[in-house]
Amino acid sequence: MSESDKLIYRVATETDAQSITTLINSSYFGEESNQGWTNVNEMMTGKRTNTTSVLDMIADGNNIFLIFFGETDQVLKGCISLTNQPELKSAYVGMFAVRPDLQARGYGKFILSTAENYVVDKWNVDDMKLNVIMQKPELVAFYTRRDYADTGLREPFPIPQGNKATFRLLRFDLQVGTMSKCVKK
Repeated sequence: MSESDKLIYRVATETDAQSITTLINSSYFGEESNQGWTNVNEMMTGKRTNTTSVLDMIADGNNIFLIFFGETDQVLKGCISLTNQPELKSAYVGMFAVRPDLQARGYGKFILSTAENYVVDKWNVDDMKLNVIMQKPELVAFYTRRDYADTGLREPFPIPQGNKATFRLLRFDLQVGTMSKCVKK
C-alpha cells in the first residue's frame, strides 16, 4: 500500500449495511470477484450475505464492522466484522473483504492489523480466531504469514438451509478450519 493509498476507518452504522453487503458479495462471488484472489467461485455460487444479515450484525452489541476508505477519495475499499467473546477473552473475525480490484496491494494486511489493534484496545482480548476454508491454501497461507496458527479444528462447511440460504455449494468436500493468534500485548 503506497502513501497515496492510505486507508482510514470507522465503525459501521446501519446506513452502511447495503454498501458492506455489496462489497462482501463482490469479493467472494461472481465475475467481479475474479479480479482478486480470494473468491470462491469454484466452490459455490450465489451471495455471501444479505443486507438483513449485515443489519442484524450491526445491531448486535457484541459485533462491529470496521469499514475502510481511501483517505483522499473516501471510497469503500474493505471491511471486517469482529465479534467480542468476552467470556473467552477472544474476538472472532468474519466477513473480511477487500474490493477485488484492489487485492494484493497490502490493504488486507493493513485491515487485519488494524482490527487486531482495535480489539486489544477496545475489548481487552487475548486472542483472535477465524475460520477459513481449508481448500483455499492461499487464504491459509495469508493468515499464517500474519502469525495465525492452525488449531487443527475442522468442521464440514455448513450447507445452507431454507429461506436464509444465499449461496449454493458446488463442492461438498469443503472443510472449515479454525486459526488463532495471540494478540495480547
